[in-house]
Amino acid sequence: MGIYDSGIDFDISPGSKKIAVYALIAIAAIAIIAVLAMAAAEYAKPQALSFRFEKNPIKQDQMTTLYVTVTNSSGFDLANVPLDVRAKEGTELQISASSEKFNGTAVSLPQLSGGTSREVAFTINPVGKILPGTYVIVAKTTINSEPFEEEAILKVEE
Repeated sequence: MGIYDSGIDFDISPGSKKIAVYALIAIAAIAIIAVLAMAAAEYAKPQALSFRFEKNPIKQDQMTTLYVTVTNSSGFDLANVPLDVRAKEGTELQISASSEKFNGTAVSLPQLSGGTSREVAFTINPVGKILPGTYVIVAKTTINSEPFEEEAILKVEE
């Protein structure tokens, strides 16, 4: 009889096998619950950027206002938080900050305490007579050295 002919026998009783199966099921259930909890925590975390249009959709010759909310969920007080809002189709839409405190599409928020947010208004003006359709607006910011980018869709009708 060779060394490989006998097989390995751990001599586990049926009761021990049942306990081992229950233990594996419990470990798998705990792992699944942990993964779901981490996903829920990430989903519940406030977004760094959010959008709200004054009017959407708009007509080809109408202006609208886009309100961008920047939220500092880092817990740290920040200074000079950048915010850049642009149209992907740069030649179709003209975007500028509505407040006189800011100039152009790239603004800087002087102070943003942990857990607070600021809303910045941007005027969106179609350049000439643009074609009806959907146009993508992109906002970018950096919170605590972490870049964030969000997109919003503006619909233009005839």
